[in-house]
Amino acid sequence: MTRLPIVERAILRPKGHLETILWTLGAVAIATLTRLAIDRGESGAPFVTYFPAVVLASLFLGWRAAAVAAVLSAAIANRLFRPELPITAFDAADFIMAALFAFSCAILINAGQLVRRLLAAEHEARDREALLNGELKHRVRNMLTVTQSLAASTLRHAGPNLFLDAFTRRLTAMAKATDLVTSSADGKTMLRDLVETTIAAFRVGENFQLRGPDCKVPQSTCVPLALAIHELSTNALKYGSLSCEGGRVTITWVQDQPGNLSLRWKEEGGPTVRQPTRRGMGSSLLRSGHGLGGVQVAFHPSGLECSIQIRS
Repeated sequence: MTRLPIVERAILRPKGHLETILWTLGAVAIATLTRLAIDRGESGAPFVTYFPAVVLASLFLGWRAAAVAAVLSAAIANRLFRPELPITAFDAADFIMAALFAFSCAILINAGQLVRRLLAAEHEARDREALLNGELKHRVRNMLTVTQSLAASTLRHAGPNLFLDAFTRRLTAMAKATDLVTSSADGKTMLRDLVETTIAAFRVGENFQLRGPDCKVPQSTCVPLALAIHELSTNALKYGSLSCEGGRVTITWVQDQPGNLSLRWKEEGGPTVRQPTRRGMGSSLLRSGHGLGGVQVAFHPSGLECSIQIRS
């Protein structure tokens, strides 16, 4: 199916109720007209003609449409191709034939549904792979830029004699933050620990100030929040307050109400901030969803500010 993208799109494309009804009736009608054109059912076994309609309905429209197609097919085959059959008087052979038809349709419908599920899973896997590849490229570019900036910042503050030790410690902190971002363990994490671990690689002296109560966030919130803070830190190091001497970032959080935290990122002492002209891959990390509520970013000339609502 992957070599026939048109067919794959037709199978996976959502259909409305009216479109589903029309295609179901059309499939049954085509099967009926085909049998009428061949021999008007005189050669017997009129049900066989409708098996392709049931398969196509299951594959392209879903099991409900296929079940309707099977019932319509049975009714039409009995009344049109076997008019002599009494409606209320069935013998054992008729019951057996009806049971075989129902059993065959059930197998065909299940087979169609299986193909649909496999195609949907494959399509989702390809989309996820493309997203991960794009994120990986973005992360690698950012990591190289951050490493270069960390090296320059460490050399500026630590001097040549202490550079290796300080730089190694900061790289280790960055690795811990990366492990935190990619963690999938269950449970909750202290918000302060999450923030401190994520910004550790960017911290020099008093360039970060943290204020907020002790509180925990669930693992589903931990990963997107760490990504957002890491992205803010990266941008601050490349373009914002962390890119120059005297720049600082203040991170505060408060609990507005039970189950809802508000975190604020504020940059000061950096270069004049300008509204970006385009949205990059990193902008997708600063948005609501997946455990984060509203995310608002303001590009003030004095420094970037970001407010993040956290679902705890």
